Amino acid sequence: MRVEVTTENEDGVAVVVVNGGLVAGHADRLAESFAGLLALGTHNFVVDLSEMGVVDSSGLATLVELFKRVRIGPGDVRLCGLQPWVKVVFVLTRLNRVFDTFDDRAAAVASFSPAGRMTRQDQ
Repeated sequence: MRVEVTTENEDGVAVVVVNGGLVAGHADRLAESFAGLLALGTHNFVVDLSEMGVVDSSGLATLVELFKRVRIGPGDVRLCGLQPWVKVVFVLTRLNRVFDTFDDRAAAVASFSPAGRMTRQDQ
């Protein structure tokens, strides 16, 4: 698994691209990336899952942990690029009711701007 981090827009939204499998043994790498960004004061995250090959309970737990840590403050987490089978996992685990999801990265990032419109995917 590879994790790529960029910062977009004037609000400093961290875009985290997960490339490969988000599974046990690799989820720790993503958790470390999140911890580093949180330590730098990052509050808003877009996690791009369009390049994710597979996810298991460890990967889902990593995303939920980020959500819990961010939501106790002023921040939020958005997901984008969920593949159809990942959407099914999110529906079965009811995480589709927790995370705001978007078709693409641009829409997810734009949702953080004051003028941005939340165009949440239908779940």
